[in-house]
Amino acid sequence: MYLALGQALTSVGLYAERLTVALGFVTLFFALATFASCRSCLSFLSYIGVKDLTNQWWFKPFYNLHGYYWYGFLILLTIHLLAAVMHTAVPNLADPDGLIHLIILSFGIVSLVFTGTVLSSCRSLVGLITLFSEKSPLNNLGYRSFYRTHSLLWGILFLAIAGHFASGYFHVGFWPG
Repeated sequence: MYLALGQALTSVGLYAERLTVALGFVTLFFALATFASCRSCLSFLSYIGVKDLTNQWWFKPFYNLHGYYWYGFLILLTIHLLAAVMHTAVPNLADPDGLIHLIILSFGIVSLVFTGTVLSSCRSLVGLITLFSEKSPLNNLGYRSFYRTHSLLWGILFLAIAGHFASGYFHVGFWPG
């Protein structure tokens, strides 16, 4: 009986881990779509020689959906976080995988914080605030200087995501087996 219970818990843990990894990939896709439709990405691309993407018939509809990619990214990030907490709870260092879970969680928390910071400096949020308050936050000098750091914040977010992905890959490979 105890053996069957142990095997059942092991397979539940494996399914939770697989769910977490699958949600992580979909969340990463939405993060990349959000960045690819961002003005910061367009600035970076123009810096390396790719110009006028917003005038391309195939890119314009994608670019105009930037705010919706944010919604998808945030919803999937929340579900990914819940699945990860279901899988590991708070990592216990006595657990053989406790240290790597703690590292993955730490990079994930940093990524979550910088996701909020990037969103706070995003043109989509500025438009939403202006819509509801009828006053643009860009009239505030302090917020305007924070708004100008948007590209830098994306860079920090991608470093945190890369650390999260690399530590997750170190733990389970590409897919948990």
